[in-house]
Amino acid sequence: MKYSDGSDVRLGDVVNVPVPSGAAKARVVMLGETYEHLDIDPSFVTWVKKDKVLEPTSIVVEWLGANPLAHDDPRYAPVGNYMFSPLDEWVTRDA
Repeated sequence: MKYSDGSDVRLGDVVNVPVPSGAAKARVVMLGETYEHLDIDPSFVTWVKKDKVLEPTSIVVEWLGANPLAHDDPRYAPVGNYMFSPLDEWVTRDA
């Protein structure tokens, strides 16, 4: 997998991910192309592999710091620390 600048995506890379408030830092924890992953929640990995919910062109990131999508609104589903993201020009490796 490659970033839009042509460099390789590696597990553990710190990336900037677009969010409504701007951008947030996250770590790449799973690759859609190979399902290779870091040491993350085994039940999450099992679900991703079993249900094939990760596209080959996407990654899973884990937020660094506070989750920028966290909320307390009971009308909406709670958010977790992992997020699926397409690997597009907006996801960039942190300098």
